[in-house]
Amino acid sequence: MMRMIGIEVRRCFARRLVRGLVALALLGCALTAVLVYRSAAHDQTTDVFRLAELHRPPQDSILGLVAFFLVFGASLGGASMIGAEWRAGTFVTLLTWEPRRRRVAVAKLAACGGVAAVIALVLQGVFFASLLPAALGPGTTEGVDAEWLSSIGGGGVRVACMTGLVAVFMAAVAMIGRSTAAALGFAFGYIILVENLLRAWKPWTGRFLLGENTARFVNGVELPDVEFTRSTVSAGLTLVFYAALMAAVAVGSFWRRDLAS
Repeated sequence: MMRMIGIEVRRCFARRLVRGLVALALLGCALTAVLVYRSAAHDQTTDVFRLAELHRPPQDSILGLVAFFLVFGASLGGASMIGAEWRAGTFVTLLTWEPRRRRVAVAKLAACGGVAAVIALVLQGVFFASLLPAALGPGTTEGVDAEWLSSIGGGGVRVACMTGLVAVFMAAVAMIGRSTAAALGFAFGYIILVENLLRAWKPWTGRFLLGENTARFVNGVELPDVEFTRSTVSAGLTLVFYAALMAAVAVGSFWRRDLAS
């Protein structure tokens, strides 16, 4: 199994879409470094750039914005990894040398999740490193202490885990729907339509919805203006349950499906 997962990991990194998304993210980090430095140098007499202000738990944190872009990339990348194989018809070829379908499906989903989580962790490190020139130059690192670093580090790990779960979820939906477009359409349709309708109709259902649990898990603090309480751990376990459930359905579907149809 580990050999199969290793092969799938290499296939993930070899995908042009994955490389393109990573390259785009790195370009964004480079532009951020330049723009933030120029802005900090220009405004240093009136408004000093403070690195610690970007993450002030429990009020504000830039991690939410970072998570948004990473989750979007994981959704596209995870769905494409499986959807592209359906489109190219390579599943049939793959099963000629590894006929155990469930092992193949599990290896692919695990690779998608693991690669997405690692990429998210690395990109977050690059992003915050891109802010250091502005903080160490015209700005200030006042307030950046061990507690701050521990808080933002924990948040970064949670964002990486969330990114991996999203990749698994989207890859599983693509495995069921046999299409990247079907996976993206289902996921975003559910988030935009179904969850909003449930939230408006029965506010108490928020404790079970992806949106609320994602926000609670990523931010690590209680959500304001909701009718329930939720711990970070319980929110994370809820997300793991949904991803595992979708993965189980996908593996079962792939195991029983007539691939020639």
